[in-house]
Amino acid sequence: MPELPEVETIVKTMGVSLLNEQIKAINLRYQPLLETGSEYPIDVLVGESFVDFKRRGKYVWFELTNGYNWIIHLRMEGKFHLYDSQQRPNAHTHLTFNTANHYVHYLDTRKFSRMVVTKHPEQFFESKRLGYEPWDNELTPEYLKKKYSTIGRPIKLVLLDQAIFVGVGNIYADEILHDIRVHPLTPAKMISTVKLSQLILSARRILENAIQAGGTTIRSYTSGLNVHGRFQIQLAAYGQGGKPCPRCGTTMDRIVIGGRSSVFCPKCQKVKR
Repeated sequence: MPELPEVETIVKTMGVSLLNEQIKAINLRYQPLLETGSEYPIDVLVGESFVDFKRRGKYVWFELTNGYNWIIHLRMEGKFHLYDSQQRPNAHTHLTFNTANHYVHYLDTRKFSRMVVTKHPEQFFESKRLGYEPWDNELTPEYLKKKYSTIGRPIKLVLLDQAIFVGVGNIYADEILHDIRVHPLTPAKMISTVKLSQLILSARRILENAIQAGGTTIRSYTSGLNVHGRFQIQLAAYGQGGKPCPRCGTTMDRIVIGGRSSVFCPKCQKVKR
């Protein structure tokens, strides 16, 4: 699943190409892609122009003229392909649109992604119960300590909870926990305020570095936009099971927590119960 850096990269790249361009035609080829709760059908966007490109958590957010907002959750495999000329859709192309200068295909092999068109984006995001952004001033160690105080679940799973703070998925959760030397099975309520302060700073630094690198191209979320993420070169934990810890040289372990692969250093990251 694309995480915050990958979504940020998509938003920035689309913005460079499509800002101020008008949608000439749009074709929704797979109807369930549009949520039943969408305020408007997708074809209301024909004739509207892109005025801003945003991100909220892992949501791609396009702002268009006349107050329309097109919001997309990529889920596991959603991706945009941007072309300079008309291309034939393939079996996984579920939406196409074009402007005067570009042809855009939206693909999703698993068909899990969803989108809405609304004039009330804040209400939409409130309905999704999203937590703070990693750089929000309200995201403090005290806030996390209060949120985590009754949570006995492993911190690895809690980091994936977008209702507490947004943007972190499996890749960056492994990276953050390795960076602050916390075992992924540690119950969230056992983590000290000092460690939570480190967690926030680590999340911000790692996500910023990943954005600068264009994300992590483990799967090709952005290559259709001619962007190839380079952060996988910097990965210290994710996907590194069986390799030496870059900090101490101990062989990294891989376990499954809640159905999600987790890699950690058994020496640097001791479990606290």
